[in-house]
Amino acid sequence: MAGFDAYAAAARVALVSLAAVLLGSVAGAVGAAATAGVPGALSYGVQSALASAVIGAVAVAAVHVRGGDWAFFDLDRPSARTVGIGLAAGVAMLGLLWAFSVLTTALNVPSASHGVQERIEANPTIALVMAVVSVLFVAPGEELLARGFVQKTLYSHYSPRLAVVVASAVFAGVHVFAYATAPALAVAASLTQLFCISLVLGAIYLHTENLVAPILAHTVYNAVQFLLVYLSV
Repeated sequence: MAGFDAYAAAARVALVSLAAVLLGSVAGAVGAAATAGVPGALSYGVQSALASAVIGAVAVAAVHVRGGDWAFFDLDRPSARTVGIGLAAGVAMLGLLWAFSVLTTALNVPSASHGVQERIEANPTIALVMAVVSVLFVAPGEELLARGFVQKTLYSHYSPRLAVVVASAVFAGVHVFAYATAPALAVAASLTQLFCISLVLGAIYLHTENLVAPILAHTVYNAVQFLLVYLSV
């Protein structure tokens, strides 16, 4: 059973993650104000890029405060095997997303509409912009925080596998704000899905010891979804 130090460590990384998301939201708001006269899709892309960049910056700052440096994040030149694992995991995550969709439909669980999805329905071009932003900013920023900082920090307090589980719970938890207006059951289903997706990302980071692998997987997962949404609206 985990002791007090382990619970305290989980609480600390959760607070840092929450702070990162809140600061990212502030950065996004600044981006919105700065691009008020810019076409909607480009403006939203700038907002998302700034938010993700700040999230990644908070992760780097948190590691620096703990006495670490850039090497802490395991951003090494990937081997062909690491690239293959990352890409395959991204495809597997899309399969998991499809399975969740089938299951929730069969169980008649209401769906929780993400804020981004609502914007895309109003302006489909946002999906194309977000596919690019996901590759350049969202996946790297979120993985620096969730795997590079949270998961790796927890290795010192939990077994590696349990650290993956705890980090995944933190990752899913900080996404709750994106579904704030949805019914409770729909939010629970969406967070469970994110938790399972995060388990895959955490597992490949643990296996490869290279943050490039989950970044690639996250990139495939996000970008393909945006492209599919664009084609469907």
